Amino acid sequence: MAIIRLSTVVMLMTILVSSCETEFDPTAPKGSTPYVMCVLNAKDSTQYVRIQRSYITHQDAYDMTSTADSQYYLPENIEVYLTQFDTLDGSIMDDPVRLSITYDIPKDTGLFPVQGHYVFYTNEPIHAEFDYELSVIFPKEDKKITSRITPLGTQNYKYAFNQEIRKTKYSWYNPERIDYFQPLIPNMYQQITRFLFTEMSAHDTVSKYIEYFHDFDAYSSDEADYETLNFLGEDFLFRFIQKEIAVDPDKRRIALGVDFMIQIADSNMIIYQNVGDPSGTYLHSPDFSNIRNGGVGLFASRYKYTIFGKALKPEELDSLAVSKYTSALNFADSKGEFH
Repeated sequence: MAIIRLSTVVMLMTILVSSCETEFDPTAPKGSTPYVMCVLNAKDSTQYVRIQRSYITHQDAYDMTSTADSQYYLPENIEVYLTQFDTLDGSIMDDPVRLSITYDIPKDTGLFPVQGHYVFYTNEPIHAEFDYELSVIFPKEDKKITSRITPLGTQNYKYAFNQEIRKTKYSWYNPERIDYFQPLIPNMYQQITRFLFTEMSAHDTVSKYIEYFHDFDAYSSDEADYETLNFLGEDFLFRFIQKEIAVDPDKRRIALGVDFMIQIADSNMIIYQNVGDPSGTYLHSPDFSNIRNGGVGLFASRYKYTIFGKALKPEELDSLAVSKYTSALNFADSKGEFH
C-alpha cells in the first residue's frame, strides 16, 4: 500500500478514455469515476482494495480534496469481490470472496481528508495457480467495474508456516522456482526480513509474522552473508521483535524462523510506476489504468520471493527466550520450555 498513488483528483486523459465506454457527464455531481487500487501479494496474510472518486470539475480541485464527500463513496453503496478462475479452461474455481470494510488503516498525510477513510480487505489466501478478477459493484447504479490478472509467485503465506523447510546454512537452502522476467539479484530489489512465529492463547493458536524493510542499498554485493547478518546493528533482531510484538502474559509464542525476502512486481505495477515517475524521461506521461467498464486505477501483483529461509539454531532460540529485549514476550526456548 505504501506506493499507492491517489493524489490526483483530475485524471483527464484516463477519464476521457473511460468515458468512451460509459455514458455519463463527468462534471455532474453524481458523475464520478471510481478510482480503484489493489495490489495482491500471495505471501501476505491480508489483501486490500482502496476505492475513491475521480472526476472532472469546474471548481478548484484543491478545494475539493479537503471534502470527504468529494473523495469517498458511501461504504454501503459498494460491494467488492475477488473471484478465482482456472487458468486452463477459465472456469470459476470457487464462490467469489466478498471483501469486508475496515476503518483501522490510517491514511497517509496529504491534501486528502482523513475523515471517512476506509479500505476493503480479505484474509483469504491467494493461490498463484489461479487467475483473479477484481469486481467493484455499485448496486444502486447497476454498475460493475472489473479487472483480471495472474498473480506472481508459486507459494502463499501459509506455505511458510506449514511446508517451508528452513536451513541453518544459506548454501543448504533451495530457493523456490519462479518464472520471472528479470534477474533475481537481491540488491536490485526491496529487501525484507520476516520473523515468523506461532502465538498461543487459551482460546486459539495463530500464525503470525513481523517484517523489517531494509534500505535498497543495505548490501553492497549480490550475495549477502545471510548466516552472519546482524540486522544492521548489535541485537537488532531482538530489539525489533521487542518493538513490534506486544507483551501479553496470557500468550505463549514459538519462533518458527526468519525469512530473507526480496519484493518483486508484475508488469502492471512496473508500467504504472514508470509512467508515473516524475523524474522519468517521458515527454508525455500517459496515465496507466487496467480497470475496465467505467473505472480507472490499478489491479496488479507483488510477490515476496524468499532468498533464504533460515531455521533458528538452539542458542538463538534460547537467547530469544531469555534476552533482556524479548524475555517478557514468553517465547519457548530450544527445549520447548517457557520462562
